[in-house]
Amino acid sequence: MDSGRILRALCLVLVLISVSMSPVAAESAVRIDEVIQLTDHTVYLNALDSDESNVLAIGDDGVVLLIPPEQPSGAEVLSPITDEDLLAVDFHPAGNALIVGKSGEIIRYDHQDRRLSNVSGTGAVEISTLTAVSWNTNGAWAYISSDSGLIWRFRSLAEGNEIVPIENTRSSAVKAIDCHSIIRLCVVATESDGIALIDSDHQISWIGGSSVIWTDVECAFGNNPDCVAVGSNQNLATIHLDDSIDGSSTMDAVVLSEAGGEFTHICAHSADRLMVAMVPFGLIEHDVTKEDSFPWLDHADIASTEDEISTRQVTCSWGTGTDDGWILNDRGRVARFVPDNEIDNPLISSIVGYALTVVIVISVPGIVVGLIFMNSPSLQAMYNRWRRRRKGLEPSLKDRREDRRRKRNS
Repeated sequence: MDSGRILRALCLVLVLISVSMSPVAAESAVRIDEVIQLTDHTVYLNALDSDESNVLAIGDDGVVLLIPPEQPSGAEVLSPITDEDLLAVDFHPAGNALIVGKSGEIIRYDHQDRRLSNVSGTGAVEISTLTAVSWNTNGAWAYISSDSGLIWRFRSLAEGNEIVPIENTRSSAVKAIDCHSIIRLCVVATESDGIALIDSDHQISWIGGSSVIWTDVECAFGNNPDCVAVGSNQNLATIHLDDSIDGSSTMDAVVLSEAGGEFTHICAHSADRLMVAMVPFGLIEHDVTKEDSFPWLDHADIASTEDEISTRQVTCSWGTGTDDGWILNDRGRVARFVPDNEIDNPLISSIVGYALTVVIVISVPGIVVGLIFMNSPSLQAMYNRWRRRRKGLEPSLKDRREDRRRKRNS
C-alpha cells in the first residue's frame, strides 16, 4: 500500500470518527421554571384529569386535589369521604367528574359546591378494583372498568343509578378508557388483550395489539378522529376512529426505541398535541395530526438540578399555552415548564436525531474496515485466496503441507 493511499484513508477515517463522537444529544424543548409542593402532608397520586376550569388529581387513601390550572399554588385538598385508594378520574362534559378506585369505590365530584359524594346503587362492582372511567361522547353514560377485565356502563337517573355489564370483554386488566369528544367511539387499553373499541350501542370490538402491555390512552380534541395509546417497550399506537355506517377503525403502532424511557401515561396538552409521560421522569411531545413524536422534557436535562421532582414518577401534565404547562409527580409536586429560549430549533433533537446518531455510530466501524481493505492490495489478495479456498479452487495450508511432504519423499 503506497503512503498516499494510507494518508487519504486515515484522514477520512478520522473525519468519520469525529462525526460519530459528536452526539446529537436529546435536548429538552422546555425548561423547568418553578416547582411547587401542593400539600403540607405526604400524598401518593395516581391520576389526574383536567377541563377548561379545573384539574382533579386523585390518589391513595381517598385523597382528591382540586388544582387551578393556571395557579397550582391555590390547590385545595377536598374533604375525603373514603380511605380507599382512588385510581381514575374523568370530567363530565357539564363539569362534574366521576372518580373510581379500589373496593368498587365510585365517587362523584360536584363542581358547583366543590364537594365529593358517594355514588349509591353500585353493588355489582363492590368487590372489584376499578381501574378506569370515561364518559361517552354525549355524557349520557360512563364506562367503568376493573382489573379483572370487566367493563360496565353507568348512568344516574332521577329514580337512581344504573350500572350494566358490557358483553364480549376479556380477562386481563383494563388500564385505561377514553371516549372521543365528537366521534361516538371509546377506546379501551388492556394489559394483555390489546386494544378495543366501544360503539354508541355499547358493543365492544377488539382491533389488535395483544402483544403489548398498554398503559394509557388519550383521544385528540375536536374533529381530529385519532386516539393515541402508549405501552410497554416504548410502543405508541394511533387509533384512527370511524363511526360511520360503513366505516372501519384502524390502528397503526410504532416503537420509539430512542425515547429514553418507558411510557406510563399520555396526557392532553392542546388541540392536536399530547404529552407522553415516561419513567425515568420526562415528557415526549406527540403531534397527533403529523403522527410524529419529539423530545419535550428530557430526564438528563433536569436530573441534576430538579431532583425534588425528577426522582419521582410523572402522574400527568396539562397545558396552559402552546409550549408551556405544568407537570405533576406522584408525591404532589408540580413543576412549570416553559420554552427554553436558548434552543434555536427544538425539533433538531427529535427522535429522528437519536436514530441518526445510532446509524452513524454503527456504520463507522464498517466504513473504517472497508476503507482499509480498498487501499490494501495485500488484504485484497488474502481475501481472494480465502474465497478461492472456499470454492475449492485453491488448496488449503494443510493441503500445501501434504503436497510439499510428498515432493520431499519422492
